[in-house]
Amino acid sequence: MKLGTSILITSLNKEIGQVLSSQLANVLGMHYADCKELIEYDLFDSGAILQKCGIEYLTKRERSVIRDIATYENSVIFVEYDIYKNNYELLKKIHPSIYLKCAKRKLAKTEPINEIAFEDRDKFLSDNCDLVIEVNSASKSAFAKIIKEINQKL
Repeated sequence: MKLGTSILITSLNKEIGQVLSSQLANVLGMHYADCKELIEYDLFDSGAILQKCGIEYLTKRERSVIRDIATYENSVIFVEYDIYKNNYELLKKIHPSIYLKCAKRKLAKTEPINEIAFEDRDKFLSDNCDLVIEVNSASKSAFAKIIKEINQKL
């Protein structure tokens, strides 16, 4: 597995992914970045930009932010599924990439995702991330499992 200067974390459960990636950044003494928050900050009002400038311009601006994020160093970067999938070519440069996998039944309680979408998304992330770690909460035990898996595999 290639090692870079940053770690990319994704999950189908936004809350679990954000909490655990932020905790990991703190423990490792790294910066924390949430891709969606950085895109929203850069765009300020994506709805207005979409309405006034169109989808092409909005997508171009989003890709520009992602291109910058892909060059971050000493950072733990959390990215939601849609952003990761749509910008995979840019984000695949970040190693290691970690997929925090939640059980479908756990995910159904917190995220509006149907069974077919879950299977497709889970397969894409499992196939394209360097490390898949099963978690079901943002608990201390889940965090300890992440640290253990990273130490064993990296």
